[in-house]
Amino acid sequence: MSSHDYLTLSGPGNAQTRVLGSRFLGTALPVSSENDVTSRLEEEKKRYHDATHWCYAFRLRDGESAVERASDAGEPHGTAGSPILREIRRRELIDCLVIVTRYFGGTKLGTGGLARAYGQCAASALDAAPIVRKRMMAHVLVNCSPDDQRIVYHVARRFEAIVHPESSADGAAFRVDVPADRLETLAQALRDESRGRVNVREEKP
Repeated sequence: MSSHDYLTLSGPGNAQTRVLGSRFLGTALPVSSENDVTSRLEEEKKRYHDATHWCYAFRLRDGESAVERASDAGEPHGTAGSPILREIRRRELIDCLVIVTRYFGGTKLGTGGLARAYGQCAASALDAAPIVRKRMMAHVLVNCSPDDQRIVYHVARRFEAIVHPESSADGAAFRVDVPADRLETLAQALRDESRGRVNVREEKP
């Protein structure tokens, strides 16, 4: 897998486990932002409104690195969020959220037992979710005269890029999504083939 590829979920995965009377419900989901995480967590809390804990962890793309968060949601420190995050990391997943909801069964599991229970439930939910490999994309903004539009589409096809026309009061404007490892060569090809008439600039996240 190249440095510009990453693994993520293409759909949800669910699992249920029981340990000494406590019931653990795991949900693995693809997410695209921290707002998405918040929304999904609220949905889970409404769905299992009578549960005792809603613990979670997620990893999100941040350029070529990842943002990670984990929450014990009232369980002893390090017994829930960290084991869930560990399972996400073990599979090298990005843009992934796992929530493990607990219904307390009346018997305390101890810190070691809790960590194992949360980790196992998270692992089962992830094992049930479809995993796909995706290519990291970059984005460029392109401006040109109407006569040079054909150059933009021709070059985009060559580099497996997707062209999105945008409104412009002067000439033609496009947002072009291109595999990150082909960004520089696409931009140079646009300039070369138009003899500098096409203006290209990278869209920063």
